[in-house]
Amino acid sequence: MLVMKQMRRWFPLRFQNRLMLYNTLIFLVVAYALAFLAVRYANQLDTVKQLQASRDALNAVTNFYDRKHDQFVNLLFPLYEDPANYDKINNLLEASSDQDYETDPYLKSGIVSLLQNVTVKDSDIAAILIRKTRTGTNFLYRSQSRTIETVGESFPFADVLRSKRGGRSIYGSRLLGGTLSRPVEVYGIAGELGSQNIRTNAGQILIAYATSPIDKILDAYSGRKQGRFLLLTRSGDRIYDSRGEYAAGPCPSIELLLSGKDQAVIDGKAEYIQVVNQLGRNYIGVNLVPMGKIETGNPGLAYKVYGAITAMAVLCALLYAMAGSIVAKRLHQLVRAMKRVGESDLSYRVPVGGRHDEFGELAIRFNRMTGELQEMIKREYISELRKKNAELHALQAGINPHFLYNTLEAIRIKANDEGNADVAEMIVLLANLYRSIVKDDTFISIRKELHLCGMYIDIFSMRYAGSLPDYALDVEPGIMDCLIPKNLLQPLVENYFVHGLRDREEDNQFAITGRRRGEEIEFVFEDNGRGIAPGRLARIAQDLRKDSLDDTAGKRQSYGLLNVQERIRLVYGKDCGLAVVSPGPGLGTRIVVRIKAQTSTPSGDAHEMGRGMHGKESPRTRLVDGEGSR
Repeated sequence: MLVMKQMRRWFPLRFQNRLMLYNTLIFLVVAYALAFLAVRYANQLDTVKQLQASRDALNAVTNFYDRKHDQFVNLLFPLYEDPANYDKINNLLEASSDQDYETDPYLKSGIVSLLQNVTVKDSDIAAILIRKTRTGTNFLYRSQSRTIETVGESFPFADVLRSKRGGRSIYGSRLLGGTLSRPVEVYGIAGELGSQNIRTNAGQILIAYATSPIDKILDAYSGRKQGRFLLLTRSGDRIYDSRGEYAAGPCPSIELLLSGKDQAVIDGKAEYIQVVNQLGRNYIGVNLVPMGKIETGNPGLAYKVYGAITAMAVLCALLYAMAGSIVAKRLHQLVRAMKRVGESDLSYRVPVGGRHDEFGELAIRFNRMTGELQEMIKREYISELRKKNAELHALQAGINPHFLYNTLEAIRIKANDEGNADVAEMIVLLANLYRSIVKDDTFISIRKELHLCGMYIDIFSMRYAGSLPDYALDVEPGIMDCLIPKNLLQPLVENYFVHGLRDREEDNQFAITGRRRGEEIEFVFEDNGRGIAPGRLARIAQDLRKDSLDDTAGKRQSYGLLNVQERIRLVYGKDCGLAVVSPGPGLGTRIVVRIKAQTSTPSGDAHEMGRGMHGKESPRTRLVDGEGSR
């Protein structure tokens, strides 16, 4: 515990220290895992190299045995190719008695000559055994003595030929006794013989090959090969055994050898197993090497690899610690700056220096943020003063709306009593319009805004009874519930009645259309009124392109249009706004308003109009007053 506490004092577990520790641990785990795999792979590769010579010897043995299979048909082909030879083998297989071949030297010499021509083609042939199916007689030709004789059923391979039926067969080694020399180990490859009248299974022929040539093949790899070499049939019969253990019977481990394992315990010994599995042929080649004879690789390799990895880990840890100290120093600068700002010292700035990296970017943005925060606080302070003044004015004028409603009601009653019903109705409409305008809601639905415009049109329809325009409203129902700043569209309606309506004309037309265009809503106010002169239209367009109204804006014409334009930009940003188009005087006017579609009230400060950190207008704004049309 004391050691851990002391380590924490020397090496505090801050973020960069933990990061360094985790990365070092990850590196060590990965590095040692790779080192373990590399050492293991190197040992396996060394084992494969040591076994490769034995593998080459095994391939040589199996290739040799394959050639014997391939040459078997070629050896038998002369028996049927030459007519004289065919007659000899045909007579032998079809004769009802074998007495003549045992007593007649001429017939016997003919068969000897025939079989001698076969053995001349391959010096590895020790004997040829022919079984005659018709009589069950076994004829044995010995290549060394060049004699033919009949043998009994106890003779090697005679028993398997008796039960053989069709096709080529292979048989394991048998001890073949000789008349002139010592017995030799031979393996057999057998096939079927036919005659002129007995097409199939007239007889069987087995060629017995000496195993000694295989010993010579392995002697060529002496000093490099290791272990035991076997050629086995798939039933376990031993075709060849480098130990010469033919008398041991079928191999008891044949199933294990056919399983494909490369290591196993055989006869109580751990062995490396190499197998050549010849597809399509009924035998396998096997090499068994005791594991104790294979060196397990370089014993010092593991120490060298692990030592190198450890040295690299220590070096990386030192380099990481140096880099961590540099990072920690720069992080401390940022932490110190945040503490100073937390203590209300917004004038503090982080030293940037000449490094343009992530920490430099953080320092630049932090300094920019504190500067903007200072400006924001100043604006908030000024805004709060303005807000207090506005609240004071509201308190002072708190009785004005009520007083105005009572006064308008008195005027309405007076007008109604004197028979001026139109005036009384206009006063009612005006009171309702004023009541809707002075409500606290800053944003209302487009449906309510169009209702206010309708009340305004009703008032002016009484004023211009003879020149009342043909009014059309075509707004998509889908946008009726979208929100809009209150009193945004009414100044445009007022602009038509004040500047566009042609007095004493009966064909005045005025239309409002509203459509959704993707994420925006577009309103079009179009009339056939007095139009706008080109010079005045150019001034209006120039004023609409400005960022905000200046002090003389109230003295200009089209103040209502400019006010609407500024409110749209404050609420929705510079991408939205209005455009005025007029072909000329007397040709009408077309005003297009583009705003963003909103279904919820934008948030933000009512007096600051939602300006962002860089002084840009933000669409998230609230407006607290409604402007007139001029």
